[in-house]
Amino acid sequence: MSNTELKDETDFRDLIRKPEKLFGYSYFYFLGVLLLLGMLYVGNLTVIGKNAVAPLALKDSSTFVQDIPRQSPVVLPPVDVMKVGLPSDSLIARGRELYRANCSSCHGDNGMGDGPSAATMNPKPRNFHTPQGWTNGSKVSQIYKTLQEGIVKNGMAAYNYLPPADRFALIHFVRSFAQGQPVDTPEELRNLEATYQLSKGTNTPGQIPIRRATQLILAESAPRVALISSLASEAGANRDDPGARVLQQVVRDVPTVLTCLLARREGIPPEEVFVTMVLGASGSMGFKASVVRLSEKEWSDMYLYVRRLAAGKGL
Repeated sequence: MSNTELKDETDFRDLIRKPEKLFGYSYFYFLGVLLLLGMLYVGNLTVIGKNAVAPLALKDSSTFVQDIPRQSPVVLPPVDVMKVGLPSDSLIARGRELYRANCSSCHGDNGMGDGPSAATMNPKPRNFHTPQGWTNGSKVSQIYKTLQEGIVKNGMAAYNYLPPADRFALIHFVRSFAQGQPVDTPEELRNLEATYQLSKGTNTPGQIPIRRATQLILAESAPRVALISSLASEAGANRDDPGARVLQQVVRDVPTVLTCLLARREGIPPEEVFVTMVLGASGSMGFKASVVRLSEKEWSDMYLYVRRLAAGKGL
């Protein structure tokens, strides 16, 4: 076969080296489209997709503890919802005073949402001249819900410390900024009364932050904790008393055992009750599982020793 005949056959290796022979100029258009798509893809990558965000070590969220606020006990007198649910000159006048004292710093003196504190708030305080967009609505019953519960997502604090009559006065003054406010039906006012029991009045107990309560409890229990520690040391060091030896053998945590036994206001119980207590809650009281194998004499020795410990400390 001649060389000319060989050249007439397709040379696939040559096509791989020079694909334009097979596709012509469309090959270059194809490459251009691929290049353009690649550039668009890279150009639209976000900073996260490009791994351009610097690594950040997050703080331990367990340290972000928000304690409950301190609150004084409050006695809120009853009100007649059907009466205070309707506006009057006296209620609006009282509401004006309350508004200046409680609301103007955020909502402004004229209710435009432009008070001194508004510049630092997001979202901005409500403009009371705009009747639309109220989270709970602008009816008397709906604004009462806002004052009672607050709106956390908007930064609106609850005003549940105000007497109900003052809240109704404040509501009527706030509603006076805009005309054409929606009016509650008698049924809605009755539902408001049923929800918050306003005709009965409320007696709200005071509360203190959990952290402060914990500090007070620890301070009050400090002498008893010291006493328990002293008893535990004495029990652990006593090798002569048979009851002490039994206690050391079957106790996993001496302070826990003594705390459980001495926490009873009526003191150390009778021996049969003592045995029942230990057997019923041995693990949580600090005893080992081997306590169930004690003989009757060993139970008596341990019980008498614990009684002597408590009596020696005046417990």
